[in-house]
Amino acid sequence: MTSGYPITGAAVANCLGSDNRTVFEHAFSGAETFSPASEFAALPFPTQLGIMPALDNVGELDCTPTRLAAVALASARQLVPAVRAAVERWTAPRIAYVFASSTGGLEETERALAPDPARLPSGAGYRYADHGIDATSRAIARYLGISGIQMAVSTACSSSFKALASATRLIEHGLADAVVVGSADSLCRTTIFGFHSLGLIAPTATQPFTADRCGITLGEGSAYVLIERATDATRRSAIAWLAGTGAASDAFHHTSPHPEGLGGQLCMRQALDQAGLTPNQIDYVSAHGTGTRLNDAAEAVAVSRVFERPMPLTATKSLTGHTLGSAGLTSLVLAIESLRRQEIPATVRAANLDPELAVAVVDKRTPAKIQHVLINAFGFGGSNASVVVSQSPRA
Repeated sequence: MTSGYPITGAAVANCLGSDNRTVFEHAFSGAETFSPASEFAALPFPTQLGIMPALDNVGELDCTPTRLAAVALASARQLVPAVRAAVERWTAPRIAYVFASSTGGLEETERALAPDPARLPSGAGYRYADHGIDATSRAIARYLGISGIQMAVSTACSSSFKALASATRLIEHGLADAVVVGSADSLCRTTIFGFHSLGLIAPTATQPFTADRCGITLGEGSAYVLIERATDATRRSAIAWLAGTGAASDAFHHTSPHPEGLGGQLCMRQALDQAGLTPNQIDYVSAHGTGTRLNDAAEAVAVSRVFERPMPLTATKSLTGHTLGSAGLTSLVLAIESLRRQEIPATVRAANLDPELAVAVVDKRTPAKIQHVLINAFGFGGSNASVVVSQSPRA
């Protein structure tokens, strides 16, 4: 990328709220919005969850009304004005759509396979295939009125950033002039029990980078951005700039990170190189920050080795929960708002930081001069990705 890509639209929805305004208000005030797991499902172990409020009916979509579709639609409908402007600039066939998720419609699959037939979905044309990530992806593309290349990406917790990197390649190779990059994951019992079986679920709200951190708080949510080819018109419309992306896979272990964060180091350096920036030019890092013993330790080592000074670091999963395949884009949209406000959102519940990690965690809402933010999204199997978002394009 010579000077990056203008981001001309961004939207987010999660347990903090179902629209940008509410999410930003709660995020920058450090609101506590996690709920007891019993509000979602009966579980044999204690935990908190980031449950989205007021999931709307998905009658606007021509697909099976899965929970995933409702979560995705909350962000997609906010992006409609920006997409319409892009259609006028480029035409619908020149706008691609890349969607990212890790669970798909598993919650509906669980219901369909339950022994109680009354819980089976009804209606003509119902198919198990409609639970899939690609089915929701196609329905959202039709809803937005775009007809370019469509892709669905699933690489665990790095999914949305791998989708973003795919989007830049579509533009670079002339296959699209604009790309809607979307991500969504919804809660389901399969995911909750799966993380619990790995010993990664926190019984109380997650506490990233603290001495007594004990695991993840799972959440659901969606996040969308619209990136476009740089022109005079899109430069004027830009709310931020995608400056660089980096991706790596250390393949150290199927669930645990490399203890020195080698994959994380590599993808952060790639993102900086592509952005044409030095580590000194990054104003803060939005960490993957899951709150698990091993992941926080590995990321702390990686950050300390990439950056040349104590780097301000915040963990937005302390606010939103871990939204899995949507985690990267969720943090990116919050970083875009951070650039607009010139404030760093706090890592909540960070009073007792782990001294062995030696990271400069931002534990309160902090005004700052911010031009460039680096965001991490690290997944199982060492599938890691980093993105640099900037307030303006590089000269």
